[in-house]
Amino acid sequence: MAGYYPLLCDPHPEGRIWGGRQLVERYGKRDLGQPLGESWEVADLAGGQSRIANGPLAGQTLGAVLAAWGPALAGTAWAGGPFPLLVKLLDAAQDLSVQVHPSDADCAAHFPAHQGKDESWVVLAAGPGAGVIHGVLPGTTWATLATSLQTDRVFDHLRRVPVQAGEVLRVAPGTIHALLAGVVVLEVQQPSDSTFRLYDYGRGRPLHLAEAAMVCRLADQDPPLTVPQRTTLDAGWHETLVDVPAYRIERLALDRPLSWRIDPRSAQIVTALDAPVRVELGDQATLVAAGQTVLLPAAGERVAVTPSRPATIVVAGLRGGRLVEAN
Repeated sequence: MAGYYPLLCDPHPEGRIWGGRQLVERYGKRDLGQPLGESWEVADLAGGQSRIANGPLAGQTLGAVLAAWGPALAGTAWAGGPFPLLVKLLDAAQDLSVQVHPSDADCAAHFPAHQGKDESWVVLAAGPGAGVIHGVLPGTTWATLATSLQTDRVFDHLRRVPVQAGEVLRVAPGTIHALLAGVVVLEVQQPSDSTFRLYDYGRGRPLHLAEAAMVCRLADQDPPLTVPQRTTLDAGWHETLVDVPAYRIERLALDRPLSWRIDPRSAQIVTALDAPVRVELGDQATLVAAGQTVLLPAAGERVAVTPSRPATIVVAGLRGGRLVEAN
């Protein structure tokens, strides 16, 4: 099918009791008249779909475009099913629940109605003293956690990690975690909303302790912060942020135009973080504002990104080698 172009995504907003105003005020996301916790920038879930905002496909859901284009959109590495990645912006005005996600293997063995969830956070903003929960303190057992949950002392056993803008954390399945108040992140994850809550500050939402006990990984935890690998480009610099079986995330700082070939194995998802960029694919181009996301079909062959001023972008896709190979 001809006519591939940069698909600007109209996100699906999600009100959350822990959300705030930053996604509305920083990035112009839709005001729901209630705390906005999540903006699903690229989403193909039963519980929420992003829609195409530009060009001939404007108004179509991502799922409908995927059904029409198949691997030409998602890439030849796509194994079928929903679009293989979910990209969100999250605003934690209050602490999120302490939670854990299952792996694909967990779901195959114990939770066939669920899907595995591996996710990563790129911190966009962090207030003074802001942090996240990522894992548990050494020596913590499930018995210790279960007792502490009954006495509201669970934070005595959780690893609190201070964070600041620009830092990156990968939350592997089985890692107990929570965003804490004052943090705004870009999240890249498997297309799943499977979450097992351990602690929710008495907000009245369901907990899932039995399920969490089956998937928590308390030993041999990963370091919380990733160590980006940076290389210099003529147009700025490039970093590999996360490279795991489910996805790959790269970050680029650009002060002049950059062009690269799209690997047909994977669509590429480009989010402008701090300044507008012009994204050109084939003979069509679109302006992507700060906080907006554009989806580049895997069959699009070649893309050019031109910053209006020095700009930072994040590029996500399926794993299979470096996404941005400038030449």
